[in-house]
Amino acid sequence: MTRLSPTPLLLSALLSPLATTAVAQNVKALPAPADPGQATSAPAEATVRGIRVDPTAFGESWTQTMDQAIERAKEYKQADGNARGRNGSQGVWELPSPKYKLYAHSGQKAIINRWGDTSMGIGFGESVAVKELWIASQGGRGIWAEAVRVVGYLGDREVGRTEWFDDIDPEPSRFEVGLGGVDRIVIEARPSSSGAGHYAIDDLLLASESGQERLIDFEDARWDSVLTGSGYAGLTWEEGQGSFTPPDPKIVPAPKQILSPLPASNAGASLTSPATSSAGAGTLPLPLTNFGGPILGDPGAGFIPPDTAGAAGLDHFVSAVNTNLSVYEKSTGNRVVNIPLSTFFNTPTIAGDPRIAYDFADDRWVLIATDFGDDLFFAYSETSDPTGAWFMQTIRLTLPGVPNGFIDFPTLGVDSRGVFVSAFLVHIPAFAIFAIDKAPLLAPNQSLGAVTAFRDLPLDFAIHHAVQYTEAGASYMVSVSPANPTGMTLRTVNTPLSNPTLTTQVINGLPAFDFAPNAPALGSTVDINTGDIRLVNACYANGSIWASHAVENAGRAAARWYEVDPVALTLLQTGLVSDPDLHYYYPSIAADANGNVVMGFSGSDATRFPSAYYTGRVATDAPGEMGPPVLFSEGLASYTIVDGAGRNRWGDYSLTTLDPVDGTFWTIQERTNSIPNSWVTWIQQLEAVSCGTITRYCEVQPANSTGLSGVISTTGTTSLSANDFTLVATSVPTSVFGLFFFGETQAALPVGNATLCIGTPFFRLPVVTTSAGGASGTATFDLDLGALPAGAPTLQVGDTLNFSFWHRDSNPAGSNFTDAINVEFCD
Repeated sequence: MTRLSPTPLLLSALLSPLATTAVAQNVKALPAPADPGQATSAPAEATVRGIRVDPTAFGESWTQTMDQAIERAKEYKQADGNARGRNGSQGVWELPSPKYKLYAHSGQKAIINRWGDTSMGIGFGESVAVKELWIASQGGRGIWAEAVRVVGYLGDREVGRTEWFDDIDPEPSRFEVGLGGVDRIVIEARPSSSGAGHYAIDDLLLASESGQERLIDFEDARWDSVLTGSGYAGLTWEEGQGSFTPPDPKIVPAPKQILSPLPASNAGASLTSPATSSAGAGTLPLPLTNFGGPILGDPGAGFIPPDTAGAAGLDHFVSAVNTNLSVYEKSTGNRVVNIPLSTFFNTPTIAGDPRIAYDFADDRWVLIATDFGDDLFFAYSETSDPTGAWFMQTIRLTLPGVPNGFIDFPTLGVDSRGVFVSAFLVHIPAFAIFAIDKAPLLAPNQSLGAVTAFRDLPLDFAIHHAVQYTEAGASYMVSVSPANPTGMTLRTVNTPLSNPTLTTQVINGLPAFDFAPNAPALGSTVDINTGDIRLVNACYANGSIWASHAVENAGRAAARWYEVDPVALTLLQTGLVSDPDLHYYYPSIAADANGNVVMGFSGSDATRFPSAYYTGRVATDAPGEMGPPVLFSEGLASYTIVDGAGRNRWGDYSLTTLDPVDGTFWTIQERTNSIPNSWVTWIQQLEAVSCGTITRYCEVQPANSTGLSGVISTTGTTSLSANDFTLVATSVPTSVFGLFFFGETQAALPVGNATLCIGTPFFRLPVVTTSAGGASGTATFDLDLGALPAGAPTLQVGDTLNFSFWHRDSNPAGSNFTDAINVEFCD
């Protein structure tokens, strides 16, 4: 019997991976979704013909590559009227005069980030290795940077980043950077309470590809000189791009809410309704890959709320938020595109309220945004590669000659027949559906083709096309309304899409619902706005439409979900995810063809910052059940950004989608950053587990040297007969050795800087080495369930084991653990 002896961990400053640069200045709040006014009921059944949108409403079409958009992004300047600190100046690299007290490591000279700019770049003109630099404080104690990190780029692609380095004081400290194959770095600073982060650097050590070292010690630079723009030492000393003053809110307009009272038939669903709740007996999905998504302060992302959207394709995960577009490699989490949405759409105006969808029928991408006026920005990819070429066009959705036109809260869907957009036309006021014939978009010479409008639709709430993961044979759209609080309106767009009709029907039998109350959150002086009862999203798989939204339950916000049959017009099942203390809001849902489901959402209460959660079920679970919610990315600071109406804006939506390759699920959710009043998104891949159960525990582990907390997961199944069980550890350091270990009991024993989560006796598996390359590593081990190590129990159906991963670490040296999972094995 081989037992693991835990190694004590060295104490190190392991900080949040998303505690990045200070929040972008003048953080704008985009308009809240518009107020439809008095709700009206949809007819029981009606079929109407749409009206073709006049081609004069189309802007000029063009095709662009993502590389062209990235090139334009280099000229982007963050936010209109973005007041800069220090008389409007951005930071520069400067060697100040001798009258300044400098803490040089060698000689007398060191350079500083003027004004305490929190994002300062240096370009090298060739691929080099940045080995180390020496860093010290600058200025008074109250304005020192709390920590810095270095992000390395090759071209426009991020190739690596260090952990946060916090040994910043008057004594210069060696910062071992260790980033190779980069032609540019950006030094990011975590600001002090003043909003800026001042520091000095000296003795920058580089190495060429041939290994020849070069030390830049600044001793030949002139006192009182600005290096930015000077070409000193043959390098490009860039102007700063960070934010370094406290933000002034820039707020997206909130969705307009129906102000009319609920009908008497819904009187029982008041904000004091009795508690009803799922028992949490559903089967949770297994967590797989996870990585950080866009954050407040990314290029273009200077707004609240983010309006979080994202979807998985063949090789990439694409995220669109207010107002940033990012593309990630699914396998590594590396971000390969990070540009403003306005740059992508090549518009001088704002591009917000974004939506992104993957076209399962034809392996393409579709992306929309609005200018918060008349126009919809539309993009459809040429191929399955989002980093390739896109067809682009602007469509005026309001009628010609209408003054002060305003399209609000557009939604997006796609199937084999077309692309579907719905929006509230504030100036009418009415809802509208726009059906876009997809055939011309698939032609060798892409064009927009027919766009048909169905206007003057009843004032219910947001209308969502059910994005199709399997072929439905029809194009379905769903919505709910307080005018019928026990019904769901089903709209079907009928072919041909060159001249379609729209049929409206009602699915009755839903549990009555009411508006969710606002949610308290730790440190928030104003409760978090949870939106309204509009559906957050909808999808179609194997005969069923799935949808979700936030409702009230016993005075708290809760996540309600539905499965409906669009042919029989029946409610198949519904469930409510709630908690005695926590509020859950902005839930989004996805289902696969087997009936397995994942739902992601935000949550908070008076003791917890706004955080990211998921839950799920498998088809064999009892109707209406989902598993107990899992906290997968915890909020780190308080959040209070109030708009003109006194709302503390959050949301206004999230997205959970299916993977077209392997049938796993992806959810992108919002939480708070370590900097108060700022948001972060987090992307989590999940796998439905239909045999046995896997339960995660011991989740709060310290970050390792990647800046992330290690995560253990599995692939294959928990079936003893299949014997295809593989252990996986992610978000761990690269090229280090470690080992998986397991035991029958759980523990919570502090060991060094982490927690040993498995009780003795425990059994170790052979040593493995984590993968090389990228920002973090991965380790795997194929476990033969019939040949466990000597002394371990022989597994029987229904037995459970607990698994974790131990690994070496570096910078600082030591070791660490991942979280742990409890696995129940089945036949």
